[in-house]
Amino acid sequence: MDVDLTDATADDVDQFWDDILSGEHPDVKDDGLSPNTVTGQQSTVRVFFEYHDQLAVEPDELSVIAPEKNNVDERDVYTGDEIDAMRDSIDHPRDRCLFDLLVYTGQRLRAVQTLRIKDVDLDDGTFYLNKDAGGLKGADGKRPLLGAEAGVREWLDDHPNPESDAYLITQRPDYRADADGSEPLTQKSIRRILDRIADDAGVDKPSNPHNFRHSFVTIAKRQYGMDDSTIKGLIGHRLESRVMEEVYSHLKDDDHVRAAQEATGIREPDNESPLSPDFCPTCDEPLPDAAKACPRCGIMFTPDAREVSDNMEDMFYEGQREADDEEESEAVDALKQALDDNPDLAAEVLEQLADTE
Repeated sequence: MDVDLTDATADDVDQFWDDILSGEHPDVKDDGLSPNTVTGQQSTVRVFFEYHDQLAVEPDELSVIAPEKNNVDERDVYTGDEIDAMRDSIDHPRDRCLFDLLVYTGQRLRAVQTLRIKDVDLDDGTFYLNKDAGGLKGADGKRPLLGAEAGVREWLDDHPNPESDAYLITQRPDYRADADGSEPLTQKSIRRILDRIADDAGVDKPSNPHNFRHSFVTIAKRQYGMDDSTIKGLIGHRLESRVMEEVYSHLKDDDHVRAAQEATGIREPDNESPLSPDFCPTCDEPLPDAAKACPRCGIMFTPDAREVSDNMEDMFYEGQREADDEEESEAVDALKQALDDNPDLAAEVLEQLADTE
């Protein structure tokens, strides 16, 4: 194991096991090691600290029984109402930022934990993973913030350290007088925050970070019809990896059942958009049901809307490149400018294009 036990904290050891189980550790396969394999190793490490009681780690602080493997149960996926209830229960911008990043980006816990201020581009509505953190798979390329943009912006207004190298998810200044953003919040603390959010909202579903990730993937596939390659790019899986198809293979069977029930009138069509809030978190505009973007400020909430927006940008670029003359080029510019100047028009176009893709 690549953790120096003579110098480690309990959080260091627990994070190592978490990375091994989730597949986040660079030396294990994408779907991680089995709980049975890890449990034996955890017990050995616990015995080590019981023998070397002069070290900083108390054996009772360590996890011994590994958490369950990340099998996806459709019943554990968050609904739109549950997401809204959890978000409404949060009373601090740091925790709202953390929650929104997990809900709207589908990133692994360590990816969110190690984000720095400079990894976020609010002007572009995107973020990059922290390559310096180590142990992050699929860390290349930028990803959309989607509905997390407002939460990140709000927290940065209260963040204890405006320096670009500071960690984004760090200690709250009202809890720690010495909070300076130099250290990320521990994974154990993040898990406690998520447990509290679910409890306060009365949501009786797993609140671990993996369930946020599973919910994001399930929602992206089922509610927004996104293809596997696009989702892999968003969550950091290699294109050739088969882990996602294997973990979420049950969705195809479930979809066949749902389609048959809808066709025979046993079940109403599911038009829910779980990632669409009731009010825009950026400008407080009341939103229509299943809104993919805000008609007032233009912020996008759903992953399929961002995909369509990127395709539109490519379309404008191609239009400029292939224009036969200056008049055609100016027409392309005028259309792009009209959408930039009219968020409500852009939102309507996004809705229509997303529904047809």
